[in-house]
Amino acid sequence: MKKNRLQKIMLTSLSVMLIGASAGLGTGKPVSANPDIQTSTKDTLKVLYWNADDFNRTYGDQFSKNYPDTDIEVFAPTGTGSITDYNSAIQKYSPDLVMLPPYHYKQLSKEKKLTDLEPLIKRDEYDTTTVYPGMLDELKELGGGKLYGLSPKAESYALLYNADLFEKYNVKAPSDGMTWEEILKLAGEFPATGDKNSRIWGLSSFGSSNLVMDIARTEGLTYVDPNTLKATANTAAWKNAYRLSVEATKSGVLDERISLSGKSYLESSPFIMGRSAMIVASISQLQSLQSAKSNVKDYKPFTLGMAAGPADSKDQKSTGFVFGSEILAIPAGASNVNAAWDFIKYFNGEEYAKEYYKPNTSNNSIGAPLSRMIEKYSGYKLDAFYKLKPDFDSSISSYALMNKSPDLELDFRSMLSEELTKAASGKQTVDEAAAAIQTQIQAAADKAAKAQKAKK
Repeated sequence: MKKNRLQKIMLTSLSVMLIGASAGLGTGKPVSANPDIQTSTKDTLKVLYWNADDFNRTYGDQFSKNYPDTDIEVFAPTGTGSITDYNSAIQKYSPDLVMLPPYHYKQLSKEKKLTDLEPLIKRDEYDTTTVYPGMLDELKELGGGKLYGLSPKAESYALLYNADLFEKYNVKAPSDGMTWEEILKLAGEFPATGDKNSRIWGLSSFGSSNLVMDIARTEGLTYVDPNTLKATANTAAWKNAYRLSVEATKSGVLDERISLSGKSYLESSPFIMGRSAMIVASISQLQSLQSAKSNVKDYKPFTLGMAAGPADSKDQKSTGFVFGSEILAIPAGASNVNAAWDFIKYFNGEEYAKEYYKPNTSNNSIGAPLSRMIEKYSGYKLDAFYKLKPDFDSSISSYALMNKSPDLELDFRSMLSEELTKAASGKQTVDEAAAAIQTQIQAAADKAAKAQKAKK
């Protein structure tokens, strides 16, 4: 179940494709998103996407309401439910619009296979100041200095904290751009004793191995070089991540996200219930805090503080702790550039952002600000979520590794859990754990390389 869940998450976050209707899913044939309306009198936008039903739920239905004179055709190639060769798919289907994960956006930009958006932005006087500014900078960097796409969604995170607990225990409140090491040092200033079902915790986290992965993503660390398949899990940066997580586990500052028997998710969350000082979370946590006010009996709200972070220790104005899955772009030579550009503008603009963040939304997958025009959500300001510049290097490496072997990350997480548990219990040192992890993941990478060679 764990394997299936991770593969599902990875496939979803790595997919790139386009618009349409479910009848054409897996056939490679276009299908109108509005089959009851004659397409001969309408403009047509051809989109490459991995799943027509998913596209319509996420994009197509909403776009059709606002652009009824544009028909959408989805091209969903047969296969595994993801697109791994965009060059071939674009050549075969000639789409006007593609939705790319960072890996393929970077590759296609480098190969000059995408349309530069800057002339369109200038022509329409499109206000890019409303878009997540750090995202624009990162997309330009990945595009070799040119802007080939815009991303309406990126699951960015912020450091949320219980300001009342910081005041009660006389601990200095978090500030923007704090690193994981600084965050964990703050967490250590809170009491670490008492019954686990009622005590105060410094930080909400899922434990050592997951904390290591969070630190690694923030810092842009890769455990295996995706180009050479050589393990890189025993570097000074990795050993520092292991040390930080092991020390946090030993000190008892992590709540381990314990589920309380007979309690709901909201009641089981120490942070939501005011018993954890900090949590690194997406915007959906704000929704949960609001939900607790009306769904948890005798709930006691607390003063919520937010700071931009965690930040990369090498550049505290940026973070790799961000997830981007769909960058909207127009293939070079597309036949309907204007319709594709209308689509991109709409899903990166104020109108859609307000729809996405509308009050009492049932959208449980809310992860990031779509537009700076949306200043608040669930009554909370969102600026902390887009102050840091996102860095997609870690996402790009993870995607490349998944294409080499879908099992490598699962293997690595399993190794982390086993070896760091030994280190936290005193059965081995952090250096010994690092060496063991390096040896094991190299063996797994060698196996993946051998399997890949056998396929050729």
